Amino acid sequence: MSGEDSIVNVHPSQTQTTLSRSSSANSIYEDCIPTRSWQQQQQQDPHILDRNPESRTWRSTLPSSAHRSLLERYGEMEMERQEIIWEICESEEAFVKRLRVVVELFIRPLRLQNSRSWISGVPPDIARLFDWLEDIVNLHSQLFSALRVARAGQYPLVMRIAEVLRGFVPRLEVHQPYLVRIDEVVAMIKMMTGENGDDFGEFIRIQEERACQGWSLETVLLEPVSRLSQYPMRFKVRDIELPSFVLEDSVHH
Repeated sequence: MSGEDSIVNVHPSQTQTTLSRSSSANSIYEDCIPTRSWQQQQQQDPHILDRNPESRTWRSTLPSSAHRSLLERYGEMEMERQEIIWEICESEEAFVKRLRVVVELFIRPLRLQNSRSWISGVPPDIARLFDWLEDIVNLHSQLFSALRVARAGQYPLVMRIAEVLRGFVPRLEVHQPYLVRIDEVVAMIKMMTGENGDDFGEFIRIQEERACQGWSLETVLLEPVSRLSQYPMRFKVRDIELPSFVLEDSVHH
């Protein structure tokens, strides 16, 4: 694709990923780790987006006899702790998978081939937000991979998880420029996808109709804001301090 390419010339074959399927070659689910009962659903098709990612519980992955044995040995408080850890891991996975699909649908088709430069017609403010979104996706992909390895190595009880989470807390600052501009850019996208929108707006509408299954780009772009606002409650359980901007964002959202 040359520098003269524009949005209207993006080939449909570049945009076949849907919000229920991701075809990224660099999947975060390719790590070789021991099989566990909680992984069996993922192994059936690691690219299917679970539309109810938090419907399963840690307890539901264990035989009833195993859960009774663990309850008798460790007590109810530890069982509740395991459910919280499970929810953190499961919801992080769902968040990462959804954002990776957004990258496949709306970001990669708009870049020059083998480059981080944008084809003509992508508004600069939106391009910057997309750049920041990719940074967020990369961070949370690493966070989920670390959680996944920790959980796999401590099956069925995860006794040490706080140190994994603490290592990522300072890096949450990658969200800051995104948080500052997200409302403005979402409003811009909404206007451009209206009836009098331009080529960029038409591209967004086509992608949403083809692959989003009822989702809108504006809705999914707000997910990093929602995700960040969920961390204070979840991390508080693990006695982990978060940056002030995360706490402030959780109050405002």
